[in-house]
Amino acid sequence: MRYPQPGAVEQDPIDIRDCLFDSIRRCLSGWGGDPSRIAATSLTTQRGVYLALDAQGVPLRDAISWLDRRSADVSAQSSVPLRVLLRLLGADALIPRLMSRSMPRQWRGRDPRLLSELRWVAPLEAWLNFELCSRMALAPGGLAGVLPVDVKKRTWAGPGLLYSLLGYQRAWLPEVVEAGDKIGEVSSSASQATGLPEGLPVISCGGDKQSEALGIGVRSGRPDLAVVSLGTASSIAIASGVPRASSSYRWLTIAAVEPESWQLEYMVFRGFWTVRWFARELAGDLTARAEHEGVAVEALLEQEAMDIPPGSDGLVVWPRWSPSLQEPNETGVVVGLREVHRRGHIYRALLEGIAMDLRRGSELLEKVSGDRIREVRVGGGGSQSDLAVQILADVLGRPVRRPESVELSARGAAIVAAVGAGLHPSMDQAVAAMVPESPLVQPDPARAALYDRLYTEVFEPGLDELRGLFSGLRQF
Repeated sequence: MRYPQPGAVEQDPIDIRDCLFDSIRRCLSGWGGDPSRIAATSLTTQRGVYLALDAQGVPLRDAISWLDRRSADVSAQSSVPLRVLLRLLGADALIPRLMSRSMPRQWRGRDPRLLSELRWVAPLEAWLNFELCSRMALAPGGLAGVLPVDVKKRTWAGPGLLYSLLGYQRAWLPEVVEAGDKIGEVSSSASQATGLPEGLPVISCGGDKQSEALGIGVRSGRPDLAVVSLGTASSIAIASGVPRASSSYRWLTIAAVEPESWQLEYMVFRGFWTVRWFARELAGDLTARAEHEGVAVEALLEQEAMDIPPGSDGLVVWPRWSPSLQEPNETGVVVGLREVHRRGHIYRALLEGIAMDLRRGSELLEKVSGDRIREVRVGGGGSQSDLAVQILADVLGRPVRRPESVELSARGAAIVAAVGAGLHPSMDQAVAAMVPESPLVQPDPARAALYDRLYTEVFEPGLDELRGLFSGLRQF
């Protein structure tokens, strides 16, 4: 990652591709089998990562990460009606905020020559598919972020105002290939770089969160199931056969990795990124010990936090380290610090805060769907933490199914590839064959009752009260 200025997060796309291709080669080597037995491959990637590419598909600049917080100044518009509209709405209204997050509008402000040089504005998934099979294409599930998308039709929006508002040209955008359909075949150069057989079918898949949900068996038709991803961005999501959208982006509606299905997601941006940040910035003294014991610093922090009682002795964290579209002034907040608190208290309160924010999302999704969530399935790097998963079960008051593998997005992509290649006649049969049963972590009744009080009496009402302070902090 590169951080050229405050709020900027960029990455060398060539480095991303080379790491992917090297990983494929190492996986094949570790497997030791005959690559000619592979029936198909399918790619799932991070969403919201954008590239500017020339006509040959060569990156013109570093990729812009979904963690990037920069925005465009949309106040100076050539269109008089648009200027009037923006003035009437005010800078904090949703439409101006969406416009300011559009990549073409950002590039127009800070790198205007780029727009005349580029041929494609492509999500990472489309470019990596191009590098694999020479076709600039992605699945409907890759259409995430501030893009001109028709969510219901699972493709780009038709001509209209949306392109003008976001500053896109339709010609810049890659093809959309339905999940499960063939995009192309592994090219000769990609075969040499990865070890995959030349001509191997490349099957369209979609974003990592949706692939993770499939890899853990959360699909439409099971409204009682939710998937929690304890990743860099933490989320809770349900599958839906209907694309229920929020006009205010209280939840995200994104195409799933199988046709005629969508995922409704509530995001805690920089969820377990915040855990990593805490370990890096506030636990540097544990680094040498962690290396000696062959564990992550977070594992040692977890040991400190295990001795802290639920509720962290009155310490509460609202994990809003990255503002959302709905609340652009939000910040992370820690409340209740006293002389009795130690580092383990703060670490536990951070895990509890992420879980409580996810509970907020679960209640929202239940209201939207009209169905009660009765079981949660968890993935992402944070699911390796016994403490984090138990806190999640206790805060949600639901049993949490925890797979032994954390590579659930890869499993989801493998399921898509297996069906696309005809190895399984249907998605139902593929999921039954490829998604194993997982251990269940039950909530503890006493802890669940305590967390319920903390959530209803402090966390949920506290967020609304704190928002009055956020706008004041913005000027400092």
